[in-house]
Amino acid sequence: PDYSAAYVVLRTDAGDGLEGHGFTFTIGRGNDVQVAAIGALRSHLVGRSVREVCGDPGSVSRDLIGDSQLRWLGPEKGVMHMAVGAVVNAVWDLAAKRAGQPLWRLLAQASPEWLVSQVDFRYIADALTPAEALRLLREGRKGLAGREAVLLERGYPGYTTSPGWLGYSDEKLTRLAKQAVADGFTQIKLKVGADLADDVRRMRAARAAVGDTIRIAIDANQRWNVDEAVQWTNALAEFGPYWIEEPTSPDDIL
Repeated sequence: PDYSAAYVVLRTDAGDGLEGHGFTFTIGRGNDVQVAAIGALRSHLVGRSVREVCGDPGSVSRDLIGDSQLRWLGPEKGVMHMAVGAVVNAVWDLAAKRAGQPLWRLLAQASPEWLVSQVDFRYIADALTPAEALRLLREGRKGLAGREAVLLERGYPGYTTSPGWLGYSDEKLTRLAKQAVADGFTQIKLKVGADLADDVRRMRAARAAVGDTIRIAIDANQRWNVDEAVQWTNALAEFGPYWIEEPTSPDDIL
């Protein structure tokens, strides 16, 4: 299905006519709330230098997250977090377009020092310091050209959830799973978590449709507590799930 989404378009008065595009999706209800949250961030960008914004997207992110009033609404979680993400992605999109490169190449070719400057380490420095990140990035530049050549030759692998939505009949699941493989996908994903017996049936049908060489990931969308997650994934283990996405809530930290 197509997700509904709140879109961000950054337009400038620069002569190049380029725009930055970003979006954040909802399932439908809540779009108006998301749009309002994005609108609340306008003052942080309107009137700023395009060169300044595109030259330091990390500072834009820190400005948006650090808004002294919007912080009360949870800038790093929920609606405001999604709004900030949409705006920041639009900034990165504009920066890449102005550089005349796809964003992945802009980041791959950036200096390790600049990349570190784009990261907000406030809440992760106990696990990864700026100095450690810089060391890893410098080390990672070894073999960069070779990895880029492989990427350009083979592309970056993707997956599809088209066969995996809850409520599909076995016939539809099987048909869409086979179509995904025919289209060149080497991985599909199934939504799970509503009913264990039904999920076992669906995983069995999916595995039979795609064979043993195609990866199948599962996504519970945070439905389970820890014990349920263990029970559910053990029951589905025979079908070889490649990953278990969002088994529990991000708030379940104890």
